[in-house]
Order: sequence, then C-alpha cells, then structure tokens
Amino acid sequence: MSENTIFAEATGIGNIVVNFRGQRVIYSGETQYQKIDIVDTDEFGRMLFLDRTAQSSQRDMFVYHEALTHPAMLTHPKPEKVCVIGGGEGATLWEVYRHPDVRRAVMVDIDEEVVRLCREYLPEWNRGSFDDPRTDLHIGDGRAFLEQTEEKFDVILVDLSDPLREGPAVFLFTQEFYQVIYDHLTPQGTVCFQGETLQPWRVQLHARMYNTLKKVFPVVVSYPYSQPCFHEIHGFVMASKDQDPRKEDLGSRAMERGMDFRYLSPKYLNTMFTVPGYVERAYEEFSQPLTDAEPGVLRDKLK
Repeated sequence: MSENTIFAEATGIGNIVVNFRGQRVIYSGETQYQKIDIVDTDEFGRMLFLDRTAQSSQRDMFVYHEALTHPAMLTHPKPEKVCVIGGGEGATLWEVYRHPDVRRAVMVDIDEEVVRLCREYLPEWNRGSFDDPRTDLHIGDGRAFLEQTEEKFDVILVDLSDPLREGPAVFLFTQEFYQVIYDHLTPQGTVCFQGETLQPWRVQLHARMYNTLKKVFPVVVSYPYSQPCFHEIHGFVMASKDQDPRKEDLGSRAMERGMDFRYLSPKYLNTMFTVPGYVERAYEEFSQPLTDAEPGVLRDKLK
C-alpha cells in the first residue's frame, strides 16, 4: 500500500480533512449502519474508522476511554451495575472492569459486525472483556433497550459515534433520550456522554447537548480532552442525579480503588471540570434543546 493517504477525517466546516499515512488495510467493508475500516498507520498504529472518521487508535486510545469512563465511575461511591451504550471496541467495557465493585455490565451496541470485527482485529482494545462472565452483551438500539428494560444502573456510559445525518446515533442526542437515561439510573447514578468537538467554530452541538442535559439532570458538568488522532479538542459531558464530581475527592477515591491510569492522575481528576471561556459563552448562546422533533446533526457522512 502506498504511503499516500487512504482515509480522510472531516475536522471542520468546509471539508477540512486530516490524512493518515497507511501501511496496510486490515479490513474494509460496510454494514447495515455504517462503513468500517481498520487500518495500520505510520503515526498511530492500528486505527478504527467508522464512516471514514477516526474513532480510536492503538497509540492514544487510553486518552478517550479513561476520560469517558473513570470520572463518572469515581463520582459514584460504589458502582456495581453499569450500562455501556455503544462502545463497540470493548475498550470502555474493559475500563469499567478496573473498578473492583463492578458485578454486572450491560453493553448495548447497534452494529453486531463492528463488535465482531473489534473482537477479532482490536484485541488490545477489549482485552477479553467481552468474555468476562459479568458482561451481558446486547445487539440493538441503545435507546430501545433502555426503554424496554426495568433495570436501573449506577453508571451509564454513552460511547457513541457522531450524530451524522442518516447515521444510527442521531436520536441518542436528544432530551427524550436523556430522560430515558435519567429514569434508568439509581438515586446516586451518574452518566457520561461523548460530548463532541470543542473547536470554536463547531462548539454549537456540544453547547446544545450541555443545555439539553440541564433540562433533565440537576448536576451537569463538562470537561475537555485532546486526543492526538482526532487532531482537535473534544469534550465530555457528565450528569448526575445528586453526585457532583467537583465536590468529591476523585483522586483519593481512585487511589483507594488501587487504580493506576496513563492519562488521568489523582491531581488531574480533581481539577479537570473546567472548559475554555468561549465554551462557557457558547452555553449562554446556544440554549436551544436537542429534541426528537429537532435533533442535532454534526454533518453529513463522508463519501
């Protein structure tokens, strides 16, 4: 395979793209829901692309998955039952199992083929977590699963791809879905969402997510992260019924649970819940909620 790029990731308005120098294509195909590419690259090792957009890479996946999983898990005093919506690579599931009190984890992903391919080609991501006896794997729509179950969870992690037009995730970014999540959390329950880009010219969707969640949850916080393979700053949004991570010593709680991270640290955990000033101003400006009638769409799929 040529060193010239094979894949392009949309990173901004006007079809700005990022190119990756590829060594070889491990897999390329399409499912009922999306296009999947697994590629070995020069800079980032093995990478997963969905709809031609980078999802994670071998060399920096720990940044995303630690930042998504552990602030919410540490905010809950004793998380025993966890639900992961999406997360086809299995890496979020593996991070969940690093917490000693977890006795059950339900994972719901709409695309069975993504899960199968990640089990086969990305074992470093999931580290056998799909075969853990505590795992209850469901193939289907995450929203439909929660609407149909009576089970409640201590922590829910919403590990979704972007809400692309005609993509499978659009109606998992709405007030109606956030209410479903609220109803399926225990009294001290927490939830964390993949919170989209924080690039100044594309921060509207993140801001609307934040404001929509505030219509449902009494505690909503956000925090940024920067993952090299994404080539831009992104964010997470965390919400809870009554646990405020800014009032907890998450660093000490991590040490008590015997946790050793690569991206997070005890000090960082206690200082991470801040965003740049332009994001704070976006929360004031983009207050329109995301609803089933008027959902948010990041952009069209790349062709």
